[in-house]
Formats: sequence, structure tokens, C-alpha cells
Amino acid sequence: MTSSAPDLPIMLDRAAAMSLGSQLRQRLLEAIRSGALRTGVRLPSTRALASQLGVSRPLVVEVYAQLAAEGYLALRQGARPTVAAGCDSAPTPDVSESPVDEPIRFDLRPAMPDVGQFPRKDWLRAVRTVLNNLPASELGYGDLRGSPVLRRALADYLGRVRGVIADPARIYVTSGFAEGRALTCAVFHAYGVRRLAVEDPSYSDWVAVDKAGLTRLPVPVDMQGIDVDRLAASPAEAVFLTPSHQFPIGGVLSADRRQRVVRWLRERDALALEDDYDAEFRYDQAPVGALQGLVPDRIVYAGTVSKTLAPALRLGWLVMPPALVGLANDELRRWSEGRPRIDQDALAELIDSGAYDRHLRRMRRVLSRAPQSAADLSGRSFARTGNRRRRGRSSRHPAAAGRYRCKRGSGYPCGIAKTRFGDRRSRQVQFNRQRAAAAVSWLWTNFGK
Repeated sequence: MTSSAPDLPIMLDRAAAMSLGSQLRQRLLEAIRSGALRTGVRLPSTRALASQLGVSRPLVVEVYAQLAAEGYLALRQGARPTVAAGCDSAPTPDVSESPVDEPIRFDLRPAMPDVGQFPRKDWLRAVRTVLNNLPASELGYGDLRGSPVLRRALADYLGRVRGVIADPARIYVTSGFAEGRALTCAVFHAYGVRRLAVEDPSYSDWVAVDKAGLTRLPVPVDMQGIDVDRLAASPAEAVFLTPSHQFPIGGVLSADRRQRVVRWLRERDALALEDDYDAEFRYDQAPVGALQGLVPDRIVYAGTVSKTLAPALRLGWLVMPPALVGLANDELRRWSEGRPRIDQDALAELIDSGAYDRHLRRMRRVLSRAPQSAADLSGRSFARTGNRRRRGRSSRHPAAAGRYRCKRGSGYPCGIAKTRFGDRRSRQVQFNRQRAAAAVSWLWTNFGK
């Protein structure tokens, strides 16, 4: 498919000794040879170019015909002229493009949702509703914090679903968690934070933390979350947490440690960034409320639709404590120009209409069956080793949460369920399937993001 050039940046000098036709031919030749007009580019019609330059149409017809005779243009009856192949003499830069990824049949990356489940019809309906109802006065640059419509919808949704205490004035729409984390780091530094505690193991990308001038202090985590004793013994002034579903171990911050973290934040006058990672998906226990609801004046709450809808939307949010709102506004003016308004309002429409909740309910059903489906596909690979169980292993297991689901039991990375079966053959088949599910869950837990 060729590209078009409805107007050409050509100027003719009527006071010059050279005729207008010769000037036009020379300008076109220079543009073609320099690469400004690339092979396949369609030039304006003779009528449009004559009108643009203020010359007669026969003059342009003659110039086009001459360039076509010389091999620079390709003419076809009823179509605009195009630049012929091999006419540009400018060297082609060696720009290596990223290879297109081949379709992945089984994607086990924990940071990547099943984008094939994206609710296209609901999203299209939401965009259509926004375009029909959004007044022209709202199509400007808008508030850097984000669309007021989306911030109101998020305040209601987060309070209803996650127990977050949020006011629309304290919500900041970001292009995802990465940008939200970078903004939080800048705000923490402006607030006076210099030493930041981070879960160990945790994220692999700390560029935003280092660029903000913060010193990272790793604090160990286990299946009950961050080691609060080690956190209290450190000189940290702030901490990054994934209390609802720790990445990559998969544990949930226990009730006792949640209370101790809250006391640490208040007594130390410290701050925290809560990454509500995968909190929308829970299978073996009741949903755990956000930590922010216990101490909203000390915690920055971060969420995103990258795991629930699709990363391509590039939409996330932060809920700032009141004391950090002014600093966050100052930082926004430094390096952010805001998010796409129409996409924000479409997400708000998706939430307000109930389509977002319906999508999440459907995805919970789909994801709850994913490990068994993977086990069915890979069960044969485990048939030869199905009789060899490991013994004496730890019985601690991740929560069945997020976009993977661990079966509880003992002896394997994510556990294998102990179930009562009939004959020996059925027990063996079920065991092989569960072992495959355990391996898949372990891969989802320990790799990716």
C-alpha cells in the first residue's frame, strides 16, 4: 500500500530567470534524489498541484510527463503519479526493526494476561458511548491528573471492591504501574525520603528508584509477606509492598504483619507504595482488602488494567495520601502531559456500566480452569515420573491468586492436591495432571514481569 502526499513543500520564484516549469522539475528531482519523496509515494494530482503553486495545469502535466519519460515517475490513467522504484539516490540507513514475535500458543508469563479474552465488544460500545456524549469542550488537553470522569469512577470502584479510601482529587491516572512507580519515587524523594525498603525477592527493574536518588534496602519476604522485624530494624523511611499477592513468591501479607506494618508506618512517620498486584483474582480464599484502607494517610496505592484487560491500554492509577498531593502535582508538571482522554472515559464507562465487573467474573472462571487445561495438555510428559514423589518438603504454598492457580498439597513447588480416587489407574492419571499443574504454576510464579 503506497503512502500519499497531498501537498508538496515546493516554492517557485517568479522573479528568477529560470522558467516555472524548469523550477518545478528541478524541485521534484531534488526531492526524489534526496529521499524526501520515497519510492511509492503518490504525488498530488495535476489539478491539485497547479492550484497549490498558482500555475496552469498544462505546465504541471508537462513536468510530470517529462519526469515519467526520464523514469522518475510512474503514470497511470485515472490515478495520481507515484515515485518510481530505484530513483532515490540517498543512502538507505541500516535501521534494524524488532522482529515480529511469532504467535505464542501457550503463554505462561505471569505479567501477561490472556489478551485474547479482551472484551472487544464492550470496549467498542464504551468508546462509541464516549464519542457520542463527550462535548467538544472536553477534547482539549485537560487535567494532568487524568479525566475527572475516570477518577470519579475509580474512587467508587476501588472503595467498593478493594476497600481503598480514595477521593477523586487524590487519584492520578498513569500509563501503567511502571510510570506510577516512577512518579511515586520522585514524590518520595521530594518529600525527603532517601532510603527505600524493597521486598527481596521482588521486581527486577529498579531504574526508576535509582534515577530518583533513592537507596534500596532489600528486606526478605516469605509466604506471610515481608519480614516486619527486619523492616523495623532497617533505617528505611519508605517501603514498596505487594501485600495482596507478593511477586514473585505468591504469598499474602498475614493479618498480624499487616497490623505491624501499619504501626511501623505510623511510628516511623514512614511512607509506602502498595502495588495491588493481581488482587482482582482470588480462588481459594476470600479477597484481601487493600492495606491502604488501614492507613490511607501513609500509603500510595497503585493499580492498573494491564493484568485485567490488556497492557496495550497503558492505563493505571495512583491514590496519593493528602500530604503528597502538592508534591505529586509539581512532579506532573515536570514530565507528564497526561493520558489519552477518550480511552480514560471509555474505561470509566466500562466500570460504570458494570461491563468491567462482568469481565472480571468471566476471567475468574476462565483462569480457574487454566491449570487443569495445561495439565491435560502436558500430563503425558509427566507419566514416566508420576510414581516418584518427593518427600520431606516444605508444606508452605502460595495463595491461589492472580493469573495462575496453585493446588495445595506437599512435595512440589506449588503443591499437589491430595484427593481421594477410585482405582489405581485413575489416581495415577489425576496425580500426573496435578503434577503438571504444579509445574505450570511454579513457572508462572517465578518467571516473567
